[in-house]
Amino acid sequence: MDELYIHLRIREVIAETQDAFTYRLETIDRRGLEYQAGQFITFLIYLHGTEYRRSYSFSSTPGIDPYPSVTIREKQNGEISRHILHHWKAGDQVTALLPSGRFTLPGYSTTPRDIFLLGAGSGITPLFSILKDVLHHEPTAHIKLIYSNTSESRTIFHRQLQELLTQFPEQLHIIHLYSSDPPDQIIRRLSNLSLEPLVQQQLRYMKKDARFFVCGPPEYMRMALLTLTYMGFEEGQLHKENFVVNTAPQLARIGTPEDSSMKNVELHLRGGVHILSIPGNHNILGEALAQGIAIPYSCKGGVCGSCTARCTKGKVWMALNEVLTDKEIEQGFVLTCTGYAVSAEVVIEI
Repeated sequence: MDELYIHLRIREVIAETQDAFTYRLETIDRRGLEYQAGQFITFLIYLHGTEYRRSYSFSSTPGIDPYPSVTIREKQNGEISRHILHHWKAGDQVTALLPSGRFTLPGYSTTPRDIFLLGAGSGITPLFSILKDVLHHEPTAHIKLIYSNTSESRTIFHRQLQELLTQFPEQLHIIHLYSSDPPDQIIRRLSNLSLEPLVQQQLRYMKKDARFFVCGPPEYMRMALLTLTYMGFEEGQLHKENFVVNTAPQLARIGTPEDSSMKNVELHLRGGVHILSIPGNHNILGEALAQGIAIPYSCKGGVCGSCTARCTKGKVWMALNEVLTDKEIEQGFVLTCTGYAVSAEVVIEI
């Protein structure tokens, strides 16, 4: 079980805005922490005798920033984020799962291309990580950051972004949108009516080579992705990172499979093999945890992707999937938190 967790020390806490703070981290043994730009880390937080799991994106970039960092904004009515911001301090030790997440650059390109980063509020966090990665490793790319906030004072990384503009004037363009600014601002909120002309104006290179990374509230991302799809961009060009949202009501409406017959599920995990007998109407993650097998998870709602695994034999049905693309599903990737064994024999690699 220890292989699943890492223990970190908070080196420094930095105020970004009045309600958002960056936490610089280091491993207890001072070894490096392996992660990719755009990924997240899930912290185990104990409060009132209960374990909570919360995932936060890295705002740092491996190979560029000296320490891994996460940036956390206090969420309205969010007990966990409020606890973190009010109690975590330099020197404290915290426990987390290994870094995870699929909101990453698939690879660098030598072909000039456009990379659009669309963020709202604290959705800037993984985009900031990706932005620095592209600026330093793909000099032929032109990056457009479209960043929505209520005001400049609530804009996380405003100073750092201005410094990057100075450092990379030919490669980076930033469009700030402030919803509470005076009405003389041409665009105050991003919508389908404003996004489409913005993208058309900002495209420099071939449309088929463009990539989009979107992170923000669910309605914001839904609007952006629908607009971009309508404009003719393919699924493989569009990447989204979900904030963890409550999908329990949606899962309740979807329900569970009627098939309650026992399935033989073979879990390959960290070099070991576990054989489980699971009813067809019980999800794989829940049954594995009930049988004492510690496998990664965070949201349990088909949103964050922490529990992503690969089905190499048999068939798994997912009640809800807000993470995996059609191509990834074709390759056998599944979410164990909303995944149910359909065939009698199933093999899962985690």
